[in-house]
Amino acid sequence: MQLYLIRHAESQNNARPVHNRVEDPTITPVGHLQAEHLAGWMKSLKFDHLITSPFKRTLQTTRYVFDVTDHTVHVWHHVFEQGGCFKGFGPDAKEGAPGLGRTSVVDHFPADRCIADETISEQGWWFGKQRETPQDHSTRVTSVIDRINQTFGDSEQVVTMVVHAQFERELLHQLVPHASIPQLGFIKNCSITKLNNVGNNWQLDWFNSITHMPAKLITGSEI
Repeated sequence: MQLYLIRHAESQNNARPVHNRVEDPTITPVGHLQAEHLAGWMKSLKFDHLITSPFKRTLQTTRYVFDVTDHTVHVWHHVFEQGGCFKGFGPDAKEGAPGLGRTSVVDHFPADRCIADETISEQGWWFGKQRETPQDHSTRVTSVIDRINQTFGDSEQVVTMVVHAQFERELLHQLVPHASIPQLGFIKNCSITKLNNVGNNWQLDWFNSITHMPAKLITGSEI
């Protein structure tokens, strides 16, 4: 299989000072333009599955891709960003928020072309739990890798996932531990990373590509 990892478009948190962080920001005007360019590039890509996380910024980014393809969107509960949906900023910020409820998640797309995990309830997908620890994040990413392998296996399917910077880094760390990902700079908003699974071995084809966007739209804060 081939796996395309797409970081969401610039969010309000990416554009603001860190002390103005909110738990579930929308994308900015620049982010909307980034997503338009991403969608323009995605129109020419033949892929089989479109997966996204339940955060607003990934749902909004995914909608641009959805609008230029004929795919159903699959909202996977556990591909959210490190920490989950929490309030405040800094290492002591641990208070959780609920996250979007099920109806609010699926309302980003036509009802007949959106499939959300059953674990996303009307009470949200984070349920107000405390901020996720780094170890729990690593364990969760491992579970997502298991799901990818079980769902798509050694098929020749092409899968796209709209995700988050720290989630993407941990996923790459586990799939291609030999790659020097930390040395390659910030994961840019709406960047594209491509992996191949050949004989149960993952290979990194390219990382953090932003050639589909003009220079003036490139942003990279991972806060």
